[in-house]
Amino acid sequence: MISENKRDLLAWFFGHFWGRCAGVLAGLCLLGFVLGLCRLPSSRRSNTPVSVMELNRDPDKYEARSVCVRGEVLDLRVEDNRLVRPYTIFSLQETAPDGSYDFINIISLRLPAFGKGAKVRACGFFNKVKQVGKDTYYNSLLMNRFDEEK
Repeated sequence: MISENKRDLLAWFFGHFWGRCAGVLAGLCLLGFVLGLCRLPSSRRSNTPVSVMELNRDPDKYEARSVCVRGEVLDLRVEDNRLVRPYTIFSLQETAPDGSYDFINIISLRLPAFGKGAKVRACGFFNKVKQVGKDTYYNSLLMNRFDEEK
């Protein structure tokens, strides 16, 4: 049997020490959660319309931002990667009125209904470097929405 002094000491230790530890831990978890929400890309944020040429000219400005680009689909293919699920990749070419052009890689986890040569608007998160399985893509857009234009 435990003496009353030891019982009081144990009650104080578990009541105060563990109670304070649990309070501090809960506070740190809440702070981490709030800070994490501030840094996560939000699907509610509007997609900024950007030209492909501007993305390639200043990729640092658009890193990890949600953007929309327009252009013509080139080189549409499905990659069957063993490390990740199959994904679709294509190049989207934008042609300026003066005849100059530039393109960007678009990565999608679903198969689009359009083919090569289609005019599309693609929206997603821009990355200077994107690793998908063993493949590396530069100046790419991880697409979360696309629309074929008529």
